Amino acid sequence: MARRDTIALWLVVALIIAASVSAASAVDISKVSAGKIDLYNLAVDEAQAGNYTEAMAYADAALAIDDTFMLVWVTKAGISSAQGNYTAALAAAEKATALNPNQTQAWVVTADALLNLGEYEKAVGAADKAIALDPEMIESYIIQGTAYGHLGEYDKEIAVSKRALEINPEDVRAQSNLHFAQANAGTGSEPTQTPFPLAGVILGAGALFLISRRGYR
Repeated sequence: MARRDTIALWLVVALIIAASVSAASAVDISKVSAGKIDLYNLAVDEAQAGNYTEAMAYADAALAIDDTFMLVWVTKAGISSAQGNYTAALAAAEKATALNPNQTQAWVVTADALLNLGEYEKAVGAADKAIALDPEMIESYIIQGTAYGHLGEYDKEIAVSKRALEINPEDVRAQSNLHFAQANAGTGSEPTQTPFPLAGVILGAGALFLISRRGYR
């Protein structure tokens, strides 16, 4: 089965910081002594601005204070996904779910990382866990629908895409998944590419959905 394009358009214009820049030099040294919550918020701010190296450095500084700070692991997963490093995203996401298996966002970033690593059946399962925890989080259905599409299970992709559109009828990601599945269901032929590239469906286009919520909750 031909695979759909999994290169997010936003990566073309993403800010790339040289690997030779150390984490310490990438952040404001005067802020590194801040508390873990302040460091978490700094990580969120930098990630929203597209400064992923700085964001990761602040996240790591927060974890150096408290490596059980679950939301920071979710944030690290989001940053890694935005950078296209889905192996690192999955490792951080799995740390988050281990710390709190009842945290919806942790399962969403897990499902997103698995999707982009080509682990489609596992992505479906992780998305199921997120849906069970919060049936109104549309990203869970988008990830799950995309995974079903890669598996050639178009009827299931149609069903979850329709559920996503019940939550938000204007969501172009869910619309694209639905149109793709409807176009390929029952054809018995090789699928066409989706008109909307869906890699990093949560964090694509600079949205950084999961790390946009500042503060410690």
